[in-house]
Amino acid sequence: MVKAAPGGIQRPPIARWLAIESVVLVLVSLVFLVRGQVSGYSALLGGLIFLLPHGYFALKAFRYSGARSAGKIMSSFYQGEAGKLILCAIFFTMVFKWIRPLDIAALFLTFAIMLVTNWLTPLLVSSTQRR
Repeated sequence: MVKAAPGGIQRPPIARWLAIESVVLVLVSLVFLVRGQVSGYSALLGGLIFLLPHGYFALKAFRYSGARSAGKIMSSFYQGEAGKLILCAIFFTMVFKWIRPLDIAALFLTFAIMLVTNWLTPLLVSSTQRR
């Protein structure tokens, strides 16, 4: 059940979204693990490079609610998005610098799969709540 904010607007079920995305990450990593250990951990890293900054954004962006907090809400969204982009850049840099060997295709493909999953998760969660 989604909690209503003081103004009657429901907050998105961020914890459920992140849980679904985490399950997808594990499944995709297991599929890549069939190709080999390097592909498996490369896929896991690609997903984590998406998921960890996305979690930061969710925590930052959805801290405030209500009409009186409109300025804080906008500010926290911008800060969360900036932080997410910076964290992605840092994580990609760390992986490319320190992880050897690396399956670059698995890394980027899993990152892309997580991005698409992120777009689809709110649709899937809202359709199951209406039933």
